Amino acid sequence: MRNPKEIKSIPKISSILLLTIGGITTIVLGIKSMLIGIEKPSLLIIGIPLLAFGLYCFYWLLNYDVLLISNGKLIFKSITGYTKKTISLNELKSYSEIEKENASRALAHRKWKDLTLISENFNYKLSSTSYSNYQELRDRLIIGLKRDTKFENDWQNKNSTQIGIGSILFGLFFGYWLLKHSGNHLNEILIIVLITSVFIGGGAYLIINRRNASR
Repeated sequence: MRNPKEIKSIPKISSILLLTIGGITTIVLGIKSMLIGIEKPSLLIIGIPLLAFGLYCFYWLLNYDVLLISNGKLIFKSITGYTKKTISLNELKSYSEIEKENASRALAHRKWKDLTLISENFNYKLSSTSYSNYQELRDRLIIGLKRDTKFENDWQNKNSTQIGIGSILFGLFFGYWLLKHSGNHLNEILIIVLITSVFIGGGAYLIINRRNASR
């Protein structure tokens, strides 16, 4: 039985600030570069992507989902309060939750979770990077739902395959570039082969040893 308590999502301030500041900064830089680019075409090429990225930040911000769980329904509102869509929680059949992390091991390293709600007609994903009360939302939304481990494992296999193929291709192209711009010294060739082998070997390992995503 669904818990009758009403729950409203709490947007992460850091995400909102990042989108706002990033959007304003890139739009200003993009417009400035495009104006200067009238005389210097090279800056025009830089300005257009910056402006496009800034506009995308604001587009994403305006489409940011504020979630409300009330009376057995999941209500999607815009950040301005407009109700975009309402679905019954009874429509949800299963869920998946995947823990992800970026590649960086330095200060930028972070982990997060993505929860996907699965019904017969649609899937909806919400991330712990977007909501401060992600755990509360997650615990309410998955009540009575079966965890879809096949969905999670399929995602993990696909992700590992894509990263593995990317690593192999990067190793091949990078190794080719190094060989093309190096001398014919044996030591240099051995180092290049070693570097290339690391990327190719790492990519092959990811593809061969694809692991399950479910915890």
